[in-house]
Amino acid sequence: MTTRLQITLLIGAVVYLLLIFRLLKNGKLSIKFSLMWLACGAVLVLFGICPYVVFVLRDLMNIQMPSNLVFLLLFAFVLMVLLTLSVAVSDYADRIKRLTQEQAMLEKRVRELEARLNGTEQNGE
Repeated sequence: MTTRLQITLLIGAVVYLLLIFRLLKNGKLSIKFSLMWLACGAVLVLFGICPYVVFVLRDLMNIQMPSNLVFLLLFAFVLMVLLTLSVAVSDYADRIKRLTQEQAMLEKRVRELEARLNGTEQNGE
């Protein structure tokens, strides 16, 4: 890996981490999801500081080009993000369904109480 590429990777990783911290500070990214993004940023910094790690992983996985390893890791990371977000969406869908059902039961109860109250007022007059 050339020195220019290492510097570019480090600058990109630092900007990436700063963006994540800014999103956390502004409350636009939850801590639950930020851990995964921070881990990805840490790996990018590691690859920028120690490019030898990429070559060792490449040799361990018997991959021809280091760039193929990076693309494989990025693809795996994207799949992990998609799985995590799918789990979160499923959880939120279940919560919305439950809240809708509870709200419908409360509305029914309020209508029944109003009907009883109106019936009592008319009988008492």
